[in-house]
Amino acid sequence: MADTWKSTGEDRKLLELLAKSALEDYPNPERNGCPGNEFVRRLAFDRPSVALDDARLDHILHCSPCFRELKELQGRAAQKHRRRTVSIFASAVALLLASACVWFIVSHDNYAGENRNAMPLVAQIDLQNRALTRGVSPTPQVTDNLSLPRGRLRLTVLLPFASEPGTYEVEVLKEIDKPLVTSSGRAVIVNGVSTLTLPLGTARLPAGKYLLGIRKPPTDWTFNTVTLQ
Repeated sequence: MADTWKSTGEDRKLLELLAKSALEDYPNPERNGCPGNEFVRRLAFDRPSVALDDARLDHILHCSPCFRELKELQGRAAQKHRRRTVSIFASAVALLLASACVWFIVSHDNYAGENRNAMPLVAQIDLQNRALTRGVSPTPQVTDNLSLPRGRLRLTVLLPFASEPGTYEVEVLKEIDKPLVTSSGRAVIVNGVSTLTLPLGTARLPAGKYLLGIRKPPTDWTFNTVTLQ
């Protein structure tokens, strides 16, 4: 029965000896029969494009100059792969940092002029049974008991029946197209109700009546009257 290798270390040693032999034991100063640089580059940078039964492979294994050229190009290919991996990783880190900056800026805008060390006020608006006016020139409804405190809010909006989950935009305004406060958040289904949670800063707004605009892009805005207290 043929002997088997006792360890991967022996396999590695054999491969090293074969590589050393290919590099040194087949001088071909005249470069007779060499397949050319283009083929060697294909073998180094795109090995699957070369069939294993290609006769030129046997030449490279028995031509020290060709084999030396192949090893050099394989080293360049490995460096290129490492650089590409580092570049992808750096791009991912940059994207995460950019996302963090956007989050910080949005949070800063939402809570402008407020004490960020204080815990946010928990507030809720229930719109489940309200018919919202839709369009760019709304006639807001007169609503009862639809109010919000002034401060740094963690606002939960129970959206109207059959509202879809997803990202929503919210704004507080006196005049259409002139928002005073903006925010956004993601609505999820909780116990059968589309529930939107988001930060909203109302401390710098005077008490009184405002429009509360809500939309799920790219749909139109819906509006209701809300009282800031």
